Amino acid sequence: MTLKPKVISSGVTQWRTPIRQSMKSLQILAQRLAATFLLVGALTASVSAEAETFPGRAEVRAVKGTATYATNGGPARPLKVGTALPSATVIATGPKSSVDLFLGTSAGVIRLAENSTLSLDKLTITDSGADTVLEIQLNLPDGDMYFNVNKISKGSRYEIKMPNGVAGIRGTKGSFSFRQTGALKPPVVLVDGKLVFVHAPPNAPLTTHLMSAPPPVYFSATEGVKVAPLELVAGVDDELADIGKKAEILDDSPLPPPPQNPPIEPIMSPGGGTAPSGSASPTQNSRAR
Repeated sequence: MTLKPKVISSGVTQWRTPIRQSMKSLQILAQRLAATFLLVGALTASVSAEAETFPGRAEVRAVKGTATYATNGGPARPLKVGTALPSATVIATGPKSSVDLFLGTSAGVIRLAENSTLSLDKLTITDSGADTVLEIQLNLPDGDMYFNVNKISKGSRYEIKMPNGVAGIRGTKGSFSFRQTGALKPPVVLVDGKLVFVHAPPNAPLTTHLMSAPPPVYFSATEGVKVAPLELVAGVDDELADIGKKAEILDDSPLPPPPQNPPIEPIMSPGGGTAPSGSASPTQNSRAR
Protein backbone atom coordinates (compact mmCIF):
# COMPACT_ATOMS: atom_id res chain seq x y z
CA MET A 1 0.00 0.00 0.00
CA THR A 2 2.88 2.37 0.65
CA LEU A 3 4.22 1.87 -2.87
CA LYS A 4 0.97 2.88 -4.62
CA PRO A 5 1.08 6.60 -3.79
CA LYS A 6 4.71 6.67 -4.95
CA VAL A 7 3.71 5.10 -8.25
CA ILE A 8 0.86 7.58 -8.64
CA SER A 9 3.13 10.44 -7.62
CA SER A 10 5.80 9.25 -9.99
CA GLY A 11 3.27 8.93 -12.80
CA VAL A 12 1.96 12.46 -12.24
CA THR A 13 5.52 13.71 -12.20
CA GLN A 14 6.27 11.89 -15.46
CA TRP A 15 3.20 13.45 -17.17
CA ARG A 16 3.83 16.94 -15.81
CA THR A 17 7.33 17.09 -17.27
CA PRO A 18 6.29 16.82 -21.00
CA ILE A 19 3.29 19.13 -20.40
CA ARG A 20 5.57 21.78 -19.00
CA GLN A 21 7.96 21.30 -21.93
CA SER A 22 5.07 21.64 -24.41
CA MET A 23 3.79 24.79 -22.75
CA LYS A 24 7.26 26.25 -22.82
CA SER A 25 7.59 25.39 -26.54
CA LEU A 26 4.25 27.05 -27.26
CA GLN A 27 5.34 30.16 -25.40
CA ILE A 28 8.56 30.31 -27.42
CA LEU A 29 6.60 29.80 -30.65
CA ALA A 30 4.11 32.50 -29.68
CA GLN A 31 6.98 34.89 -28.93
CA ARG A 32 8.57 34.14 -32.30
CA LEU A 33 5.25 34.65 -34.12
CA ALA A 34 4.70 37.93 -32.32
CA ALA A 35 8.18 39.05 -33.30
CA THR A 36 7.49 38.02 -36.91
CA PHE A 37 4.23 39.99 -36.99
CA LEU A 38 5.98 43.01 -35.57
CA LEU A 39 8.69 42.70 -38.22
CA VAL A 40 6.15 42.36 -41.04
CA GLY A 41 4.21 45.30 -39.68
CA ALA A 42 7.36 47.38 -39.51
CA LEU A 43 8.29 46.47 -43.07
CA THR A 44 4.79 47.26 -44.32
CA ALA A 45 4.82 50.59 -42.56
CA SER A 46 8.24 51.29 -44.04
CA VAL A 47 7.04 50.54 -47.58
CA SER A 48 3.92 52.67 -47.06
CA ALA A 49 6.03 55.49 -45.72
CA GLU A 50 8.37 55.31 -48.70
CA ALA A 51 5.52 55.39 -51.27
CA GLU A 52 4.97 58.96 -52.42
CA THR A 53 2.25 60.38 -54.63
CA PHE A 54 3.08 63.29 -56.90
CA PRO A 55 0.73 65.49 -58.92
CA GLY A 56 1.11 64.75 -62.61
CA ARG A 57 1.25 67.17 -65.52
CA ALA A 58 0.42 66.96 -69.22
CA GLU A 59 3.01 68.73 -71.34
CA VAL A 60 1.80 70.52 -74.46
CA ARG A 61 3.99 69.29 -77.30
CA ALA A 62 2.23 70.90 -80.27
CA VAL A 63 -0.58 73.33 -81.07
CA LYS A 64 -2.09 73.79 -84.50
CA GLY A 65 -4.63 76.54 -85.09
CA THR A 66 -6.30 77.90 -81.95
CA ALA A 67 -6.73 76.29 -78.54
CA THR A 68 -7.44 77.44 -75.00
CA TYR A 69 -7.21 76.00 -71.50
CA ALA A 70 -8.77 76.78 -68.13
CA THR A 71 -7.69 75.38 -64.76
CA ASN A 72 -9.92 74.98 -61.67
CA GLY A 73 -12.76 76.89 -63.31
CA GLY A 74 -10.59 79.92 -64.09
CA PRO A 75 -10.67 82.02 -67.24
CA ALA A 76 -9.74 80.51 -70.60
CA ARG A 77 -6.23 81.31 -71.84
CA PRO A 78 -4.45 80.69 -75.14
CA LEU A 79 -2.57 77.40 -75.06
CA LYS A 80 1.17 77.50 -75.69
CA VAL A 81 3.70 74.80 -76.55
CA GLY A 82 5.65 73.80 -73.44
CA THR A 83 2.84 74.54 -70.98
CA ALA A 84 2.56 71.96 -68.17
CA LEU A 85 -1.14 71.36 -67.48
CA PRO A 86 -2.23 70.02 -64.06
CA SER A 87 -5.33 68.11 -63.06
CA ALA A 88 -8.65 69.97 -63.26
CA THR A 89 -7.67 71.58 -66.57
CA VAL A 90 -10.12 71.82 -69.48
CA ILE A 91 -8.73 72.13 -73.01
CA ALA A 92 -10.78 73.35 -75.99
CA THR A 93 -9.77 73.46 -79.66
CA GLY A 94 -11.17 75.59 -82.46
CA PRO A 95 -11.93 74.75 -86.12
CA LYS A 96 -9.07 73.13 -88.06
CA SER A 97 -7.04 72.96 -84.85
CA SER A 98 -5.43 70.30 -82.67
CA VAL A 99 -3.38 69.91 -79.49
CA ASP A 100 -0.79 67.21 -78.76
CA LEU A 101 -0.15 66.27 -75.12
CA PHE A 102 2.71 64.22 -73.67
CA LEU A 103 1.67 62.33 -70.52
CA GLY A 104 4.97 60.58 -69.78
CA THR A 105 7.19 57.81 -71.09
CA SER A 106 4.69 55.11 -70.16
CA ALA A 107 1.43 57.00 -70.59
CA GLY A 108 2.47 58.20 -74.07
CA VAL A 109 0.76 60.87 -76.12
CA ILE A 110 -2.73 62.00 -77.06
CA ARG A 111 -4.07 64.37 -79.70
CA LEU A 112 -7.22 66.43 -79.24
CA ALA A 113 -8.75 67.13 -82.67
CA GLU A 114 -10.65 70.18 -83.90
CA ASN A 115 -13.76 71.54 -82.16
CA SER A 116 -13.16 69.28 -79.17
CA THR A 117 -13.15 69.60 -75.39
CA LEU A 118 -11.06 67.47 -73.03
CA SER A 119 -10.88 67.60 -69.24
CA LEU A 120 -7.82 66.35 -67.34
CA ASP A 121 -9.78 65.11 -64.33
CA LYS A 122 -6.91 63.38 -62.53
CA LEU A 123 -3.17 62.99 -63.13
CA THR A 124 -1.14 61.39 -60.32
CA ILE A 125 2.03 59.35 -59.95
CA THR A 126 2.77 57.07 -56.98
CA ASP A 127 6.32 55.80 -56.58
CA SER A 128 6.60 52.86 -54.17
CA GLY A 129 10.28 52.26 -54.90
CA ALA A 130 9.55 48.94 -56.61
CA ASP A 131 7.03 50.26 -59.12
CA THR A 132 5.53 53.44 -60.53
CA VAL A 133 1.74 53.61 -60.51
CA LEU A 134 -0.08 56.12 -62.71
CA GLU A 135 -3.67 57.25 -62.31
CA ILE A 136 -5.01 59.09 -65.32
CA GLN A 137 -8.65 60.06 -65.71
CA LEU A 138 -9.67 62.00 -68.80
CA ASN A 139 -13.13 63.23 -69.79
CA LEU A 140 -14.15 63.78 -73.42
CA PRO A 141 -17.62 65.40 -73.32
CA ASP A 142 -17.47 66.48 -76.95
CA GLY A 143 -14.99 65.85 -79.75
CA ASP A 144 -12.35 63.45 -81.04
CA MET A 145 -9.09 62.32 -79.46
CA TYR A 146 -6.32 59.97 -80.58
CA PHE A 147 -4.08 58.06 -78.17
CA ASN A 148 -0.82 56.13 -78.26
CA VAL A 149 -0.18 54.62 -74.82
CA ASN A 150 2.93 52.58 -74.01
CA LYS A 151 2.91 49.70 -71.53
CA ILE A 152 1.96 50.87 -68.04
CA SER A 153 2.33 49.00 -64.74
CA LYS A 154 -0.34 46.56 -63.55
CA GLY A 155 -1.37 48.82 -60.70
CA SER A 156 -1.86 51.81 -62.98
CA ARG A 157 -5.25 53.11 -64.05
CA TYR A 158 -5.91 54.93 -67.33
CA GLU A 159 -9.55 55.82 -68.04
CA ILE A 160 -11.32 57.91 -70.66
CA LYS A 161 -14.89 58.95 -69.94
CA MET A 162 -17.44 59.93 -72.56
CA PRO A 163 -21.17 60.60 -72.22
CA ASN A 164 -21.85 57.18 -73.78
CA GLY A 165 -19.33 55.09 -71.84
CA VAL A 166 -15.97 54.62 -70.12
CA ALA A 167 -12.84 52.97 -71.53
CA GLY A 168 -9.93 51.49 -69.60
CA ILE A 169 -6.70 51.24 -71.57
CA ARG A 170 -3.17 49.98 -71.03
CA GLY A 171 -0.66 49.65 -73.90
CA THR A 172 -2.85 50.58 -76.85
CA LYS A 173 -3.39 53.03 -79.67
CA GLY A 174 -6.56 54.19 -81.34
CA SER A 175 -9.22 56.90 -81.05
CA PHE A 176 -12.29 57.99 -79.09
CA SER A 177 -15.13 60.09 -80.40
CA PHE A 178 -18.35 61.62 -79.12
CA ARG A 179 -20.28 64.48 -80.70
CA GLN A 180 -23.16 66.24 -78.99
CA THR A 181 -24.60 67.03 -82.43
CA GLY A 182 -24.51 63.39 -83.51
CA ALA A 183 -21.89 60.69 -84.06
CA LEU A 184 -19.74 61.12 -87.15
CA LYS A 185 -17.23 58.44 -86.15
CA PRO A 186 -17.37 55.24 -84.07
CA PRO A 187 -17.01 55.98 -80.35
CA VAL A 188 -13.98 53.65 -80.10
CA VAL A 189 -11.43 52.59 -82.71
CA LEU A 190 -8.63 50.26 -81.60
CA VAL A 191 -5.66 49.88 -83.94
CA ASP A 192 -3.36 47.92 -81.65
CA GLY A 193 -3.48 46.49 -78.11
CA LYS A 194 -6.38 45.85 -75.74
CA LEU A 195 -8.99 47.90 -73.94
CA VAL A 196 -12.25 47.47 -72.08
CA PHE A 197 -15.19 49.66 -73.06
CA VAL A 198 -18.27 49.90 -70.86
CA HIS A 199 -21.08 51.17 -73.06
CA ALA A 200 -23.65 53.33 -71.28
CA PRO A 201 -26.53 53.91 -73.72
CA PRO A 202 -29.40 56.16 -72.59
CA ASN A 203 -32.28 54.31 -70.93
CA ALA A 204 -30.57 50.93 -71.34
CA PRO A 205 -28.37 48.64 -69.20
CA LEU A 206 -24.59 48.88 -69.24
CA THR A 207 -22.69 46.44 -71.47
CA THR A 208 -18.99 45.57 -71.23
CA HIS A 209 -16.91 44.91 -74.34
CA LEU A 210 -13.34 43.60 -74.45
CA MET A 211 -11.58 44.87 -77.56
CA SER A 212 -8.33 43.45 -78.92
CA ALA A 213 -6.22 44.24 -82.00
CA PRO A 214 -4.83 43.34 -84.47
CA PRO A 215 -6.80 43.16 -86.59
CA PRO A 216 -8.00 46.72 -85.93
CA VAL A 217 -11.56 46.90 -84.59
CA TYR A 218 -14.17 49.49 -83.74
CA PHE A 219 -17.23 49.62 -81.50
CA SER A 220 -20.70 50.14 -82.90
CA ALA A 221 -23.60 51.01 -80.58
CA THR A 222 -25.89 48.77 -82.66
CA GLU A 223 -23.55 45.95 -83.72
CA GLY A 224 -20.93 45.74 -80.97
CA VAL A 225 -17.26 45.11 -81.79
CA LYS A 226 -16.54 44.89 -85.52
CA VAL A 227 -13.45 44.65 -87.75
CA ALA A 228 -12.45 48.19 -88.77
CA PRO A 229 -12.44 49.14 -92.48
CA LEU A 230 -9.10 50.16 -93.97
CA GLU A 231 -10.04 53.83 -94.45
CA LEU A 232 -11.01 54.17 -90.79
CA VAL A 233 -7.71 52.64 -89.64
CA ALA A 234 -5.73 54.83 -92.07
CA GLY A 235 -7.33 57.96 -90.62
CA VAL A 236 -6.29 57.02 -87.08
CA ASP A 237 -2.77 56.03 -88.16
CA ASP A 238 -2.31 59.32 -90.02
CA GLU A 239 -3.27 61.37 -86.96
CA LEU A 240 -0.95 59.42 -84.66
CA ALA A 241 1.95 59.68 -87.11
CA ASP A 242 1.43 63.43 -87.38
CA ILE A 243 1.57 64.10 -83.64
CA GLY A 244 4.15 66.76 -82.90
CA LYS A 245 5.07 67.48 -86.53
CA LYS A 246 5.14 70.98 -88.04
CA ALA A 247 3.27 72.58 -85.15
CA GLU A 248 2.27 76.20 -85.39
CA ILE A 249 3.59 77.76 -82.20
CA LEU A 250 1.30 80.45 -80.85
CA ASP A 251 3.84 82.24 -78.68
CA ASP A 252 7.59 82.80 -78.61
CA SER A 253 7.82 82.92 -74.81
CA PRO A 254 10.64 80.83 -73.28
CA LEU A 255 9.80 77.44 -71.86
CA PRO A 256 9.17 77.23 -68.11
CA PRO A 257 12.02 75.70 -66.08
CA PRO A 258 11.80 72.02 -65.07
CA PRO A 259 10.64 71.22 -61.51
CA GLN A 260 13.26 71.06 -58.74
CA ASN A 261 12.43 67.47 -57.74
CA PRO A 262 10.61 65.77 -60.62
CA PRO A 263 9.08 62.32 -59.96
CA ILE A 264 10.65 59.23 -61.48
CA GLU A 265 7.85 58.81 -64.05
CA PRO A 266 6.62 62.33 -64.84
CA ILE A 267 3.27 62.63 -66.55
CA MET A 268 4.30 66.05 -67.50
CA SER A 269 7.23 68.05 -67.28
CA PRO A 270 9.14 70.32 -69.58
CA GLY A 271 12.49 68.61 -69.94
CA GLY A 272 11.27 65.55 -67.98
CA GLY A 273 10.99 62.14 -69.63
CA THR A 274 11.75 61.12 -73.18
CA ALA A 275 9.37 61.87 -76.00
CA PRO A 276 8.00 58.76 -77.70
CA SER A 277 8.89 57.97 -81.26
CA GLY A 278 7.24 60.39 -83.65
CA SER A 279 6.90 63.23 -81.09
CA ALA A 280 8.97 66.38 -81.36
CA SER A 281 10.35 68.19 -78.34
CA PRO A 282 9.34 71.81 -77.65
CA THR A 283 12.82 72.90 -78.72
CA GLN A 284 12.51 71.05 -82.02
CA ASN A 285 9.11 72.63 -82.56
CA SER A 286 10.61 76.08 -82.01
CA ARG A 287 13.28 75.35 -84.63
CA ALA A 288 10.67 73.97 -87.00
CA ARG A 289 8.87 77.29 -86.87
